[in-house]
Amino acid sequence: MKDNKKLIIALTLVIVVLVAIIVYLLLNNAENKNVNTTSGGEEVVAINAINDENAINELYKLNDKYANLTSEQINEMIEKRSIDKVSMVIKDGTLTKEGAAVVITDKNDYPFSYGEDFNIQKLKDGKWEDLKSIGNSYINDIAHVIKEDGTTEVKLNWKDRYGDLETGNYKLIMPVNQEESISTEFEIK
Repeated sequence: MKDNKKLIIALTLVIVVLVAIIVYLLLNNAENKNVNTTSGGEEVVAINAINDENAINELYKLNDKYANLTSEQINEMIEKRSIDKVSMVIKDGTLTKEGAAVVITDKNDYPFSYGEDFNIQKLKDGKWEDLKSIGNSYINDIAHVIKEDGTTEVKLNWKDRYGDLETGNYKLIMPVNQEESISTEFEIK
């Protein structure tokens, strides 16, 4: 009888510990979803986050160009990279009122990685004004890695966030890191 009670107590403890671990993992997973606020004030939920610098570094380690470098050499290249060596253009033939594909060119020795977060401004009376969001939108928060030719292509759909863009001049702004962003201007006719 005593052995049965000990077994029941032991099994109960194991179950409690397993439930605690599962709850912890679920809560930790929920915290890893990023909620960002754009300059327009709307919340944008980022899913599939891999914006951890270590994860991005691991992506680059897979590339032969960086495979034989030491951590110190990679860190030195990261410190030397500059936003001035980055440009973005709308890919020919992709611009619509609902979205576009952009081509990002990064000439840094160790390029940045690029996500799909963006903001759009419209030129009104000679001033750039943030477009007002029509609701919350979701961003696939992945890292687009620069290819050997120094470019990457990112397809953007702004219809869910802003609706169809009206005729006018616009500026597309994409953050590169927490302090810097790149932009390109375009016209909807």
